[in-house]
Amino acid sequence: MKPLFAALLLAAAPLVSAQTSPPAGSARLPPPGQPAQLGLCAACHGVDGRSRTPGTPHIGGQDEIYLAESLRAYRDGRRRAVAMNAISNALQPSDVDELAAWYARQPGFQPAGGR
Repeated sequence: MKPLFAALLLAAAPLVSAQTSPPAGSARLPPPGQPAQLGLCAACHGVDGRSRTPGTPHIGGQDEIYLAESLRAYRDGRRRAVAMNAISNALQPSDVDELAAWYARQPGFQPAGGR
């Protein structure tokens, strides 16, 4: 396993397990409007789409159609990035749509100085 991909999976594991493996006897769901698979993206792109990881793009406020099409392109291999190809293959088509809608609704990144 490539080191970067392994690190991404380790970083996402607590977020993903918290959202996909509720404690026995409880029906823990993500907050209303928050996609169930958000943890897969949030590890690198942040919950609000503002990346805190160098080299990872900010995706908050991007066009919803662009985001969905980008995830589909990673899924089918038209776009290549080891981590994104692997993560997008774990998503169902409905997950892609929910994640694209979520990140499109987030405020876009405004760097200091307004540029």
